Amino acid sequence: MKEAARKILGDKVADRCSDVWGLDDEGEVQGLWRRSGHPGFWYMGGNLMMTRFHSKHLALQIKAIQEGLLEY
Repeated sequence: MKEAARKILGDKVADRCSDVWGLDDEGEVQGLWRRSGHPGFWYMGGNLMMTRFHSKHLALQIKAIQEGLLEY
């Protein structure tokens, strides 16, 4: 996904983004449905169940940023 972002958005954006897929230190899928490392850009991926479930969490994060409750 990061290389696809590189092709579409360029090196400057992709270099700021975190890695995608695999598990982080807490056992969560890294890089998806959370801050990517570049302001205003988030990755979403996975099967239909995963994207439907986690899109709500991502929407709440974006709304919290817009309302000033969460810093980007």
